[in-house]
Amino acid sequence: MTSRRKADKRSNLIGAPKKPEWATGTGTENMAAGTSIFDPVLCELVYRWFCPPMGKVLDPFAGGSVRGIVAAVLGRSYTGVDLSGEQIEANKKQWEEISNKIKDADSRGNITIKISDKWLNHKFLCSKDYIINNCKGRCCQGTDKILISLLPEEEQKHKDKGFIVIDGLLQPNSKTRQCPHKLNNGLCGVHNTYLKPFGCIASPFTLNDSNTLIVRNRYSMLKCHGDGERAYKVFRASLDLIFGKGEAEILCKKLDEKEKDITALMPYESYKKLKYLDGLKHNRADNPIGDCVWHIGDSRDVKKIAKGEYDLIFSCPPYANLEVYSDDAKDISTLDYPEFIKAYREIIKNCVYMLKDDRFACFVVGDIRDKKGMYCNFVSDTIAAFQDAGAKLYNEAILITAVGSLPIRVGRQFDAGRKLGKTHQNVLVFIKGDPKKATEAIGQVECGSIEDLTE
Repeated sequence: MTSRRKADKRSNLIGAPKKPEWATGTGTENMAAGTSIFDPVLCELVYRWFCPPMGKVLDPFAGGSVRGIVAAVLGRSYTGVDLSGEQIEANKKQWEEISNKIKDADSRGNITIKISDKWLNHKFLCSKDYIINNCKGRCCQGTDKILISLLPEEEQKHKDKGFIVIDGLLQPNSKTRQCPHKLNNGLCGVHNTYLKPFGCIASPFTLNDSNTLIVRNRYSMLKCHGDGERAYKVFRASLDLIFGKGEAEILCKKLDEKEKDITALMPYESYKKLKYLDGLKHNRADNPIGDCVWHIGDSRDVKKIAKGEYDLIFSCPPYANLEVYSDDAKDISTLDYPEFIKAYREIIKNCVYMLKDDRFACFVVGDIRDKKGMYCNFVSDTIAAFQDAGAKLYNEAILITAVGSLPIRVGRQFDAGRKLGKTHQNVLVFIKGDPKKATEAIGQVECGSIEDLTE
């Protein structure tokens, strides 16, 4: 389902961040013919203001790549749905090229990490027998210690098993107030083997603000700390998982030889995951590169196509049949206005259903005229559709678009029928639930430019 009508390229807003080094060219080289350019500065503002750091974004009219690419660069996970296979392939190709430029620009194949020999030399007794007989899984006790942050791909698996996950954090058992993975023998049901999953509490390492690898504070406070094997030996499986076996072996050898000022090369994927998981725990905006996923399909089936819950709905819909994109019967731009609105309301209803409670939605729309020249009241119909779906209008802003050929067109229209021209669109922001809770989930407003995120 195509995202919106054609329009002139938009000028940047005042005070817009300058273009990062990797964003060379016009940004339109791989777009399918006839696709308009969505304002990237508006995207940045919407994500920073109305979407939690590392949140999940759903776009039911994903006819262009800009909303997805900006989301990913700002550390969000974007899912778009569109009928046009040609456009989806163009979106994917453009994101692949841009993400490669980002990695090439700052050597993100590997990240140089400093190693704290002090923290990795902490001693632990973490054998299976010790955990069962002495420790009894104390790291799983108390809600302050149950901070198992989950990667997006892990979150849905946990939910499918009946566990409760809120904002990426696995919640304690409602009766015992302990980690739901804790077994009766004190061991953890997730890391009962050395193949410890990424993001599990079994991985005791974290990166501090200076990119130094340390042991989580929770582990240093346990009673088993101080009289066993050193952390880098006890938790060697975690180091293998984070660095790869080869680099982990070199790292441990340096620690064995008591070298100082140790560094190691961490694969960017591992770095991104550690930062993501740590950001969930502390509700802060660690901004690794996110990801973009586009699906080919009818947005009326969005609940089947893009399963899950989302932190933001953000889109710019087609303007009814102002421009017909294809002869596909599923393309709602082929419908007359009453039928278009019927399908449009269904899509909005399904998207709001998938939006988490206490979260925002944003649609960028403008009014259109029917064949007789009368306004259809599309903006009001959009507001009504969201409100009927359970999301209330919370903010409205006006996006001034490039003038382009408007003066020429307006002259003809005004002479023929006194039609005034428009050079703006309405930015409508809705809230599902409590705006204060939604704001708390987002945290402090992020400042800086996209360029900062590539450093």
